[in-house]
Amino acid sequence: MNKKRITSIDVARCAGVSPSAVSRTYSAPGKVSQATRSRVLAAADALGYRPNALARALVNSGRHGSGIVAVVMGEFDNPFQPWLFNLLTQALQQHGLVPMLVSVTEQCDIRARLQQALSWQVEAAIISAGSLSRETTERCLELSLPMVLMGREDQRETVTAVLSDNRLAGELAADHLISLGLTRLAYIAGRQDGQASLERLAGFRRHLVSRGRPEPIVADNPDYAYHSGYRAMCRLLQRHPAVEGVFCACDALAFGALDALRLNGGPACTVVGCDDTPQAAWEGYRLTTVRQPVEQLVAQVIHHLQRVLSGEVQRGETVRIQPTLTVR
Repeated sequence: MNKKRITSIDVARCAGVSPSAVSRTYSAPGKVSQATRSRVLAAADALGYRPNALARALVNSGRHGSGIVAVVMGEFDNPFQPWLFNLLTQALQQHGLVPMLVSVTEQCDIRARLQQALSWQVEAAIISAGSLSRETTERCLELSLPMVLMGREDQRETVTAVLSDNRLAGELAADHLISLGLTRLAYIAGRQDGQASLERLAGFRRHLVSRGRPEPIVADNPDYAYHSGYRAMCRLLQRHPAVEGVFCACDALAFGALDALRLNGGPACTVVGCDDTPQAAWEGYRLTTVRQPVEQLVAQVIHHLQRVLSGEVQRGETVRIQPTLTVR
């Protein structure tokens, strides 16, 4: 037997107030007395009443908006993505916003998924573009929706992007490997159209050449997943067995590379990752990696999202935050 749904009218009867007083308690608490508010909340708690925030947002959308923010992400087999999503959702909730995950893949109907999210009166979007193809990002940008890009720069004047300085990340990795006296170096890349991977390679290559070292061997990949790093390292061991050091476009690729070295009896080879995900500190890996300042990135995303929502920002901007090297 279905349990009767408790409504605001039930709460009003229990508290001995008008239905409008119940509504104001949740939508405009400053417009009711403390005594009325206390009676309403006590009655709601006793009855198990939960206000319908979405319905209230639809009624007030012209003034307040829904507060729902779509977080568009992909490649959750890369541990950086769930880590980032966790930090983003916490930050959004702390600012009174409601995160809605829109998980996209290359095989899905991207437009349909985005339209589905919009049907829930999404007010803005955070696009984790570093995990998406350029085409997917373009589809997101076609929406007439306030948004902030994360992890990919965009030339549109109206788009704000927040990202780590990926070229500097490559330079830091190169400098570390050079300091160890290594010369035969390689780069395990992420997806071929990934801006972060391409920029990290550019910084890595430029710094090596500027220090008189040979250009790195490049192992291409379709994504940023562990198994791609494993297979790429196996290919390097077969084709370039004398390789001494490897810089990987992300930690997940580096974990795969390290396990390939262990399980295939590879030569002594130093592996450097990029991201500094929590798993990088695990005893089984103790990975030296370039740390993305994720907390700063998230703080900047929330800051600029609020400015966009308020209508304060008319022109977009690109914010780059400097990474650091974590040696383990």
